[in-house]
Amino acid sequence: MTTKIAIMSNCQGEGLANCINAMSPDVEATFFLSSDFNSGKHDMNSVFSTHDKVFAQFFVDQYMHDGVRGKTLYFPSIAFAGYHPDMTYLRGHRSGGGLETVIGPMDSYHSALAVLAFTSGLDIDAALGLYSAETFTKLGYFEMWESSRSDLLLEGERTSTPLAALFHEWTKNRCFMYSFNHPHISAIEDIARSLLQRAGIEIVNQNVAQFVDDPLKLMPIWPRYPAIAHRYGGHGDYNFYCGTNGLRANLRQFLEFSYDIYKSYEPISLETLNFSLSDMKIKLGIDERTAPVFSPKSNRNPYAGLPSFQFWKDSVAGVPAAALDPVVKPSFKISPAKKIATAGSCFAQHIARTLSESGFNYFVAETAPEGVSDSDAKAENYGVFSARYGNVYTVRQLRQLLDRAYGCFAPHDVAWTKRGGGLVDPFRPQISPAGFADLDALLASREVHFAAVRRVVEDSNVFVFTLGLTEGWRSRFDGAVFPLAPGVAGGEMDFDRYEFVNFTYEEIVSDLFKAVDKIQLLNRSCRIILTVSPVPLIATYEPRHALVATTYSKSVLRAAAECIARAYDHVEYFPSYEIITGSYSRGVYFDPDLRTVTSEGVSHVMKIFMHHYALFDDSPTSATKDDKPAEIIRKPSALFEIVCDEEAIANFHP
Repeated sequence: MTTKIAIMSNCQGEGLANCINAMSPDVEATFFLSSDFNSGKHDMNSVFSTHDKVFAQFFVDQYMHDGVRGKTLYFPSIAFAGYHPDMTYLRGHRSGGGLETVIGPMDSYHSALAVLAFTSGLDIDAALGLYSAETFTKLGYFEMWESSRSDLLLEGERTSTPLAALFHEWTKNRCFMYSFNHPHISAIEDIARSLLQRAGIEIVNQNVAQFVDDPLKLMPIWPRYPAIAHRYGGHGDYNFYCGTNGLRANLRQFLEFSYDIYKSYEPISLETLNFSLSDMKIKLGIDERTAPVFSPKSNRNPYAGLPSFQFWKDSVAGVPAAALDPVVKPSFKISPAKKIATAGSCFAQHIARTLSESGFNYFVAETAPEGVSDSDAKAENYGVFSARYGNVYTVRQLRQLLDRAYGCFAPHDVAWTKRGGGLVDPFRPQISPAGFADLDALLASREVHFAAVRRVVEDSNVFVFTLGLTEGWRSRFDGAVFPLAPGVAGGEMDFDRYEFVNFTYEEIVSDLFKAVDKIQLLNRSCRIILTVSPVPLIATYEPRHALVATTYSKSVLRAAAECIARAYDHVEYFPSYEIITGSYSRGVYFDPDLRTVTSEGVSHVMKIFMHHYALFDDSPTSATKDDKPAEIIRKPSALFEIVCDEEAIANFHP
């Protein structure tokens, strides 16, 4: 016997009806557009009397009466702006006309930045410059992910739909939205499954999203801007598509089409429905009176009057090497009371030691047991970093370390056998010279370590992470990444189980976004400083010259750090890499091996760091350009006896 179901909703209901009909052959689902009840096209009582069940979005409840609510199951209206925070609706007056909805190249959808640029008098070239991570940060676009998620989960609770679990699956490997209010059919299929299960109707066919019609795919598909996509995984673009009018356009074309339409409206009348254009202009520092100056057609030399630090001759070539200072204006200072944690490659240890010797609160969450001597504690890697994680060379390591510490990832590799006996932790193989006597000791140490990592994340005021490598080794089973290849400091190399990887820029940026987001979620007040290690690769596994491999690795890491620093207000980039490797130094900051950084180089880096970030009392003016950096830092001892896991690789080469 056929069960007749009425689907009463917005445009998402048509795809839902298609999925339900495909999933359950004994069901006949019919879609009714909710607005048609308001206009009188459909009669509510007639629909209820001719259908066995009603599936409705919650807002349709306003059209119902108590007698029919009993056979109604509610489902969520899926709206999520996290992928498309720039989308808006637009209204305006044509000359001599009334207020109307503006229909643009993407139908009723518009870019708030496009409207902002047009109403500010910016030309197309200047408008293009607004589409950047820096702009998105200032306007709060990145913050829309969490607020949109909260709103969506609230909609799920209101309709008794388990959206928290579904949201995790939807965002795991793909973007599940075509626009901020049009979900993919795969998400609609999950809603259909939930409704049928709640109604006690058998589901015969699974995975129907592969073949049912997806009507929302024929409507405007808004692009995921690259900076947004990188932050939440996947690739982004500026390709606009609108099936209703056949539009396919890149960003420049989209702006040109939009401007042509906006010209027929009075600029002062244009208003976006979910943005305040005046607030946006204030946040971006746009002044309509001076906006046309940004036009490339202006006769004014745009470089005229720029500060001297923006010119190579004045800030590099004309400055004594030992006095070069590439830091311009940090956004915060660090007082001695603040907890400062470090992680990353070997070079991060210089920052830790300098902070400690200068009277600052270098935060060590994993300390040696009572009674252990200083020399033994150092041998066991206590205090080298804020926790005993050893070198965290790659960003994937950092991301997985956070996941492991919070129980979100349990790698297949638990322990490796050490040459000569004993066990080592695959993810920190050199923290203990003797290794662990047995698996119980290793696991107990790991639990203590994870607790320390959680304290580092949750209690630090400043977290300094030094990016070291793009190359690494990972498990073929689960993608777990190790600081050293199996066989170097423990375990055995088996190419059926392990593989070499050289992470791409896109992968590193995505991992950094996720790591930074996780830290911020757990500790809203934590500032993050990113640096890039100036130390070249000790070896590359790829069949190419070590110099070329090093240049690639450091270039990718430097670009990734810049992307993240521009995207977040609480993340800074510190140029230790540039200070050591810059051509201005003529190589004097490296020992004869051209790899080991000299004590003079370390001193220069830390002098600059302390000069700009150190705050010796609570006065915001206590550390200024007039201070003498050399007076606030002790000269470092010879390289601080830096611990570097990567050095173990050299033991296998004569």
